[in-house]
Order: sequence, then structure tokens, then C-alpha cells
Amino acid sequence: MTGHEIWLNEGLEGQLASGIEVVLVSSGHSALDHRVFDKEAVTLAKYFPRVRVVATHAGDDRRGRVAITGLPASRSRLDRFLLRPLRCLLAARGEGLRILILHDAELLWWVPVLKLFTGWRVIYDVHEDFSQLMLRREWIPKALRRHVSRALELLEKTCSRLCDGVIGVTDVLADKFDHRRHIALYNLPSVAFIQEAETQSRPLAEREYDLVHLGTLSRERLEFLKAVLAGLFARKPEARVLLIGVTPAHEEKLRAHFPPERVTIMGAVRYQQVGSLLGNCRIGINVHPVLYPHLRCAVPVKVFEYMAAGCNVVTSYLPELHRLLGNEGMQNVMTIYTPDTERFADEVIRLLNSRELMASHQAALMQRVRAQWNWESTEEKLVDFILTVLVRKELRADGEISDRQR
Repeated sequence: MTGHEIWLNEGLEGQLASGIEVVLVSSGHSALDHRVFDKEAVTLAKYFPRVRVVATHAGDDRRGRVAITGLPASRSRLDRFLLRPLRCLLAARGEGLRILILHDAELLWWVPVLKLFTGWRVIYDVHEDFSQLMLRREWIPKALRRHVSRALELLEKTCSRLCDGVIGVTDVLADKFDHRRHIALYNLPSVAFIQEAETQSRPLAEREYDLVHLGTLSRERLEFLKAVLAGLFARKPEARVLLIGVTPAHEEKLRAHFPPERVTIMGAVRYQQVGSLLGNCRIGINVHPVLYPHLRCAVPVKVFEYMAAGCNVVTSYLPELHRLLGNEGMQNVMTIYTPDTERFADEVIRLLNSRELMASHQAALMQRVRAQWNWESTEEKLVDFILTVLVRKELRADGEISDRQR
């Protein structure tokens, strides 16, 4: 039994623990989203008697020790941002003490109501610098983007102060919120993902694809990646590329530029498939040609998923990624500091031409992911944080627990 489990059993037994329900709520993510479900929910289910996810899913379900309250997908952006938050929070109701972890900014609208009329603890888990991201959202008219950005920043700052805590995906993002209780939980791959990826991975020489990109792309990043691939094929026409998570609109453009025998295009895939797909690729690429403000606090999980599957990494410079990897880690990652498509193509070709260099980087990165850059290395921070949010409130009302926990 771990220290956290002993603490819960002895410190809260018969008073709090049996009635606690931790509810992870998302209006925009799937119930099986890898951060919401595979990391946070699965972790919390080890320590708390009831854990539930309220999000998009095909009906109510249970996966292991985690219950799912499934909601239909949003019909429109208007539905998602105005009506769906209320549906999510109504679905989060239940018996006993509850802790809500909100995973989307639009849910913050309802925090004042929750704090006024319920005794629920509320934590805001912020995934991105959303206010800065609004400046890049192509579906928002350009004339409105700055106004939307400022309105969202005001919403986040005001309503997050009413929350009992804030979790950010990086230190820089967590520190942005002026809250007395905030922590950073980096969105790193789980040990289960790492082990599965290692099991499914092929030796470098036997992998089918030379280069892989995982995840969706903005229009700007898509054009940049197309230029990188054009430069790669101009000098290494036999190269093979795998693109995973391509949207239907972008798939059309890519197929018009590259023959299918050179570029394999896949849409969204189940998270459980990602490790085996990456394990059939030699190099993973991450492109951000312009360091926009919202990227200054970003650490793409795909970079660590590449590492877990034994891929070498070629990536644009991101300051928070650089800080997390440290100088030693950066020695095994090819980082490009300028928006130069030829530089990206050069680094990919240099790696492909040196199997010894690739093997050296592969071994170092896989070892660091197993030992350090994984979700389990930080999961105790999440449990401690939840207990802090929970027990500080209870200490004020229960002198016996207060005496036992001093």
C-alpha cells in the first residue's frame, strides 16, 4: 500500500473517502482523450473510490475502475461553447463530496454558479494558452480575434481565481494563473504507452517509413511541412513518409502533391494504435515555423511519443521543450531554430545517412523516456494536489482531522 493510500484510509476513512467522487469534465475532448482518461482518470482511480469522466462518448460506460458518463458530440461551435458546458455540469451531479476537474475554458463560465450554490471543489486543468491561441484560430474572423482573445483571458483570470486550484500542462502556463494553488503536470506518455510502443517497435533497419508526422496541422504548418517533404524527396526520392491524424481537407491537398507510394496518409487513429505505427518509423518531425506567443509554453506530447517508439526527433525550437529536455537531452534531438524548410530536410537526410547516429540517439531517448520523461514520474503531484484541495477545506470544518494531519 502506498503512502497516499495509507493517508486516505487512515486520515479520511469513514468521514470523507467513502463519499468522494472525482469527476473529470470536458466539453471539447473525447472521454477517452489520453490526458483526461489514460493519465489523470486512471491515476486518480488508484487512490479514490469513485472516479468518473463526463465527456463525448457513445453512451455510459465503464473502463476498469473509471466510470464514463457519455454525452453526444456537439452539433456546432455555438452548441459547444454555450449549451454543452451546462449539459456537462448537470451530468456531473451525484451524491457525496465531489471534486470537479474542468478541462476546457468554456466550462469556467459556470464556476461562479458552482461555488455559490454547491460545495463542490473545482480545479481548472488548462491544456494550452487559449487566449493567445484565439489569435491563430482560422474559424474566427480576423477582425474579431483580438477581442475574443482579450475576453477569454479575462474569463480565465477571473473565474480561475474562484477555483480551488489550477493545473497547467507546463510550468510557464501554470505560472500564468495568479492562484495560490497551482501546479504543472506535463502531458508526457504513460508507462503503459511506452511499454506497448517498445513491444511493437521494429529494429531501425526494418522500419518501413523514414519520416512520420503525428497530429493535425494548421494551414500554415501544413504548407511548411509540404515544403520540407518536397525538399526531402528532391534529394532522396526513395524516402517514405507516414502522416497520421490528417484532416479530410488537408488530405486532399497532400494527395495532389505527393504520390501514395511515397506518402501514406492516415486520418484520426485510436490512441492504442499510435505506438505501433510510430514503431514502424525512423524519424518523427515536429514543425512550428513561427514561434507564436501560445507556443512559448507548449511541449508537444508527440515528441515524447516519438521517443518512446524509438524514433529520432527533428523539431522546431520551443523554449519550454528545450527547458524540459535540458542540455543533455537536447544533444539527442535535432532542433531547428529558424523557419527554414531546407534545414529540416538536411537534418532528416543527415540522420537517414547515418544509422549509427540514429541508433545512438534512439537508445539515449528511449532510456530517458523510461526513466524520467513519463507521466508516472509526475503522477504523485496530481494526487498530492487533489488531497491539498480536498483536505484544506475539510480542516476548517473538522478539528479531529486537523489534529491528525498537522
